Amino acid sequence: MSKFRRICLAVSAAVIPASIGIGFAAPASAGCEAGPFAQYCDGPIKADGTWDRCFTSAPQATFGQYGQVSGWVPSTGRCYPVDPNEFPPTPLGQPQYHIYP
Repeated sequence: MSKFRRICLAVSAAVIPASIGIGFAAPASAGCEAGPFAQYCDGPIKADGTWDRCFTSAPQATFGQYGQVSGWVPSTGRCYPVDPNEFPPTPLGQPQYHIYP
Protein backbone atom coordinates (compact mmCIF):
# COMPACT_ATOMS: atom_id res chain seq x y z
CA MET A 1 0.00 0.00 0.00
CA SER A 2 1.46 3.36 -0.98
CA LYS A 3 2.23 6.03 1.59
CA PHE A 4 -0.27 8.44 -0.03
CA ARG A 5 -3.04 5.86 0.20
CA ARG A 6 -2.28 5.19 3.89
CA ILE A 7 -2.39 8.92 4.64
CA CYS A 8 -5.73 9.29 2.83
CA LEU A 9 -7.12 6.32 4.75
CA ALA A 10 -5.95 7.76 8.09
CA VAL A 11 -7.44 11.18 7.32
CA SER A 12 -10.74 9.58 6.28
CA ALA A 13 -10.81 7.49 9.46
CA ALA A 14 -10.42 10.66 11.53
CA VAL A 15 -12.74 12.99 9.59
CA ILE A 16 -15.75 10.74 8.92
CA PRO A 17 -16.61 9.95 12.60
CA ALA A 18 -16.13 13.61 13.54
CA SER A 19 -18.46 14.78 10.78
CA ILE A 20 -21.09 12.20 11.80
CA GLY A 21 -20.95 13.46 15.39
CA ILE A 22 -21.31 17.08 14.29
CA GLY A 23 -24.19 16.25 11.96
CA PHE A 24 -26.22 14.50 14.67
CA ALA A 25 -25.26 16.75 17.59
CA ALA A 26 -28.06 18.51 19.42
CA PRO A 27 -28.14 22.31 19.44
CA ALA A 28 -26.20 24.02 22.22
CA SER A 29 -29.41 25.10 23.96
CA ALA A 30 -30.79 21.56 24.26
CA GLY A 31 -29.47 20.88 27.78
CA CYS A 32 -26.67 18.67 26.51
CA GLU A 33 -23.03 18.20 27.44
CA ALA A 34 -20.46 16.45 25.28
CA GLY A 35 -17.94 14.10 26.84
CA PRO A 36 -14.96 12.44 25.17
CA PHE A 37 -16.96 9.38 24.09
CA ALA A 38 -20.62 10.31 24.62
CA GLN A 39 -23.13 13.15 24.69
CA TYR A 40 -25.47 13.52 27.68
CA CYS A 41 -28.80 15.37 27.45
CA ASP A 42 -31.10 16.08 30.40
CA GLY A 43 -34.81 16.71 30.34
CA PRO A 44 -36.55 19.23 32.59
CA ILE A 45 -36.59 18.70 36.37
CA LYS A 46 -39.87 17.11 37.49
CA ALA A 47 -41.88 18.09 40.58
CA ASP A 48 -40.25 15.33 42.67
CA GLY A 49 -36.73 16.57 41.79
CA THR A 50 -35.86 13.81 39.31
CA TRP A 51 -35.15 14.18 35.61
CA ASP A 52 -34.56 11.98 32.59
CA ARG A 53 -31.10 11.67 31.07
CA CYS A 54 -30.32 10.34 27.60
CA PHE A 55 -26.88 9.53 26.31
CA THR A 56 -25.53 8.73 22.88
CA SER A 57 -22.06 7.31 22.33
CA ALA A 58 -20.00 8.05 19.25
CA PRO A 59 -19.12 5.25 16.82
CA GLN A 60 -15.71 3.73 17.61
CA ALA A 61 -13.19 2.34 15.15
CA THR A 62 -11.62 -1.06 15.78
CA PHE A 63 -8.11 -1.70 14.55
CA GLY A 64 -6.51 -4.82 13.14
CA GLN A 65 -3.16 -6.42 13.86
CA TYR A 66 -1.21 -3.98 11.68
CA GLY A 67 -3.01 -0.77 12.70
CA GLN A 68 -5.57 -0.66 9.91
CA VAL A 69 -9.22 0.11 10.63
CA SER A 70 -10.90 -3.28 10.60
CA GLY A 71 -14.43 -2.32 11.58
CA TRP A 72 -16.72 -0.03 13.53
CA VAL A 73 -18.63 -0.34 16.78
CA PRO A 74 -21.93 1.46 16.11
CA SER A 75 -23.15 4.32 18.26
CA THR A 76 -25.47 3.39 21.11
CA GLY A 77 -27.72 5.26 23.47
CA ARG A 78 -30.44 4.99 26.05
CA CYS A 79 -32.53 7.09 28.43
CA TYR A 80 -33.04 6.56 32.15
CA PRO A 81 -34.38 8.47 35.18
CA VAL A 82 -31.94 10.29 37.49
CA ASP A 83 -32.71 10.76 41.20
CA PRO A 84 -30.32 13.22 42.90
CA ASN A 85 -31.19 11.70 46.31
CA GLU A 86 -29.46 8.43 45.36
CA PHE A 87 -25.69 8.12 45.71
CA PRO A 88 -24.18 8.40 43.22
CA PRO A 89 -27.05 9.91 41.22
CA THR A 90 -25.52 8.84 37.90
CA PRO A 91 -22.96 6.21 36.86
CA LEU A 92 -19.31 7.19 37.30
CA GLY A 93 -17.88 9.18 34.41
CA GLN A 94 -21.13 11.03 33.73
CA PRO A 95 -22.01 14.54 34.88
CA GLN A 96 -23.15 14.34 38.53
CA TYR A 97 -25.50 17.33 38.13
CA HIS A 98 -28.47 18.41 36.01
CA ILE A 99 -27.42 19.86 32.65
CA TYR A 100 -29.38 23.06 32.20
CA PRO A 101 -30.67 24.08 28.75
